[in-house]
Amino acid sequence: MGGRACLFAVFLLTASLAFDSNTPSRVILFVWDGAAQWVTSRILAEGKLPNLQRMIREGAWSDGMITSFPTKTAVAHAVFTTGVYGHTNGITGNSVLLAPASDHTRLEWESGFFSNPLRAEPIWVKTARAGLMTYTFHVPQSYPFQNSLDRLRPAEAVNLRMLYGYSGLRVTAEVITHQRAATVAARGWVVPEAEGSEARELSFRVGERVFWGLFFDDPFDLASGCDTLGIAKDKSDGEFVARIKPGDGESFSVPIATILQGEELWFSLRLFELDETGSRFLMYRTSGEAVYASSQAFPGIGEPGIEAFAANAGDVLYETGWLGKTLMEGGDGLAEKRLLETEAHLNEQIGAQVERVLSQGDYRLLIMYSPVTDELSHALVGYIDPGVTDFDASMAEKVWPTLVAAHQLQDDLLGKVMDHASRDGGHVMVVSDHGMAGTDRVLNVNLALAQAGLLAIHPDRSIDLPRTKALYLPLGDASVAVNTLDRKGGIVPLEEKQAVLARVREALERIRDPESSQRVVTAFFEPSTQGLLQPGGSGTGDLFLDLARGYYFSDRTDRDEVVSRTTPAGEHIFMPTRRDMHAICAAWGPRVRPGTQWSRVRAIDVAPTVLDVLGLPIPSELPGRSLLPEAPLVQ
Repeated sequence: MGGRACLFAVFLLTASLAFDSNTPSRVILFVWDGAAQWVTSRILAEGKLPNLQRMIREGAWSDGMITSFPTKTAVAHAVFTTGVYGHTNGITGNSVLLAPASDHTRLEWESGFFSNPLRAEPIWVKTARAGLMTYTFHVPQSYPFQNSLDRLRPAEAVNLRMLYGYSGLRVTAEVITHQRAATVAARGWVVPEAEGSEARELSFRVGERVFWGLFFDDPFDLASGCDTLGIAKDKSDGEFVARIKPGDGESFSVPIATILQGEELWFSLRLFELDETGSRFLMYRTSGEAVYASSQAFPGIGEPGIEAFAANAGDVLYETGWLGKTLMEGGDGLAEKRLLETEAHLNEQIGAQVERVLSQGDYRLLIMYSPVTDELSHALVGYIDPGVTDFDASMAEKVWPTLVAAHQLQDDLLGKVMDHASRDGGHVMVVSDHGMAGTDRVLNVNLALAQAGLLAIHPDRSIDLPRTKALYLPLGDASVAVNTLDRKGGIVPLEEKQAVLARVREALERIRDPESSQRVVTAFFEPSTQGLLQPGGSGTGDLFLDLARGYYFSDRTDRDEVVSRTTPAGEHIFMPTRRDMHAICAAWGPRVRPGTQWSRVRAIDVAPTVLDVLGLPIPSELPGRSLLPEAPLVQ
């Protein structure tokens, strides 16, 4: 056989192996909340994300993704999953103004994470209608489920299975210590472990149940004194519902059930510290969130391994000092280690839920979400971003490994997902919803509007809406609204709206940073249905703002200064074209050419790409495009 013939035969074989039309196409879309492109790229350069690195080597990677304006979680997810911008899909902020306007004021809103305000059809409805088994895990706008199910016929709805654990019915995480729940000598227990003279007991409430804890000396443990904690629903119970050990190398307890408002919620415990007398201890209790499924056919529903979900980890307790002294306070890294344990536990729960479906193998589209990178980025990016006023390079160096470790948790979960996709001949896309910027200053917008005579404040420092012409909305959408007569409680005639907006611009343009004298509000944007930003919609404001680096917005009216310093933090809301707001986007699978380097992509391209891989038509009304080449002609 001649050389050219050999090469052509190799091409035929390669194409056949790379893309087999007889193998059902599958897509797993994994959203890393808050994974900024600039941060992730730096960690990749350090070689510390092996699974994402493999995706990039064997698949495609972009030079950042432009998501949405504002760059907020609910907004970007709606763009991912509907393929259209907020002015069309209805999600214009993490919260949106209630409709109809004639019945609700500009201080009345609903969650943008829920499906109620979603006006466009999400991709999971399209795939279910096409007969493809579709699963979603904790994806914004999937709950309440009925809004999606109502778009489908009964025969189509069986193809859609959704799991959601952010409904708001939860017991919030806490740290329980000897200072909050003192121990006393054990009395009245029936378990044999209580017989030792050193045994001590405590009680604590979770939801609507009281639990009892017994510190005792485990005879099979070489440590002396109290070295184990047993948990019981009642001291008269003959056995513990959980046993946990303190210290490094130990793990979280098995899930423990409680009741809240008639729903069963599951939590776990981690005993970080315990002295041998059982008198001093520090124990972390996870959140417990009600987990709902759209169908009883959802794999594993009703089992603790699937319904146990913390929703969020220990970032708030970390920032308030409950996990120990932070690095920023002169700590030795113990608090950060504990924080990472709580994040790892959360991702293990997500992994267990997803694993159940992946092992079953009937999925065609699976969308999963994890907040781990977002939680750590909010807590730490303010200390690694050189754009903050008092950037400390030595502190940035100390904090950096913890942020790296959070991304590694996501990477570990990605590796497990890729193993399943590889077995199934599937595709994996990894995206994030926004970038992250360091901030250490805040602009109290409504205070500036009050000083300009555009906003009135009650004696209790709340907004006096009947005397207010314009206000910065409490929606997380970077917008100022004119209080026009077309919305309940409005006072500004529509013909005066532009004059009020001109006064808003004038007032905000005058604000200067007290140290640099530079403008704090750097840009104004009006609602638009063209271009990369496209802010606006019926549930948001009339004028959108961007701020100087290091600044963040506040809608509070109980402050005395328009500009003030604040604790360094990572934040996102700003223009998506800012480099620090760029998200990540990677793809891997049979249809993705190894080593593909995309230039900057857009969130509106995600839905068309998924539909393309699954062999479904891309609706003409979607403004985005598939990022992948056409399927090979030779199969």
